[in-house]
Amino acid sequence: MELGLRGRIAFVTGAAAGIGAAIANSLATEGCIVWIADRNGEEAERTAASFRTKGLNARAVLVDVTCAAALTEAVKSVVEQDLRLDILVCNAGILSTGLFQRSSSAEWERVIAVNLHGVANSIRAVLDTMIAQGHGRIVNIASISATRGGGSIGNVLYGTSKAGVVALTMGLARELGPSGITVNAIAPAVADTPMTHSSLTAESVDRIVSRIPLRRLATAADIADAVTFLASDRASFISGAVIPVDGGLLTT
Repeated sequence: MELGLRGRIAFVTGAAAGIGAAIANSLATEGCIVWIADRNGEEAERTAASFRTKGLNARAVLVDVTCAAALTEAVKSVVEQDLRLDILVCNAGILSTGLFQRSSSAEWERVIAVNLHGVANSIRAVLDTMIAQGHGRIVNIASISATRGGGSIGNVLYGTSKAGVVALTMGLARELGPSGITVNAIAPAVADTPMTHSSLTAESVDRIVSRIPLRRLATAADIADAVTFLASDRASFISGAVIPVDGGLLTT
């Protein structure tokens, strides 16, 4: 299936590794020029270089999504070079575990700063360009924990931050639709990624998998494929959707 992505300019946050790198790779494989945005500049450049060895068009940009000014400058640089920006994927995020009663105000501020403010900052940075173009695709990474107030790994704080992403996605789909911009979100269940490894044991994996009808964890590629579809012309009439990529977990 031709997705109509060849030559599109994509900006993916938190893309140096894990799910973000898989998303960037999927978009680049479909012909996008992909900017790998990450607070770890060296790792972002290594990832971009590895893509280029495969003949993919990838570039690295150092940015921390909690800094709105830095995002604005990064997007300005992209647009100056490529003259447009078609796709934004807000993937950067951090995990938080543990009980609410033991969480500190600093921990709440840290997680909200990345998982929610970081998404809002990223979207604000691209809006002038996308509105002027009359076209844009924004895909946010939420979580099924948004509907459950936490989940198999993430706690109440994590679920709260991702619920904010869901509300932002739906509200902006309504607000930005007249400008030709779609806004959607992917809501993964637990994925087998470096970020989750430190919180998973063999026993916890078995327990989580036993509740998933497809009997496995998500892979980064599972999430990347869904993002790539939503970023494509094939999803031109989908906006405000929050699509679970959870192996059927929400049905149980």
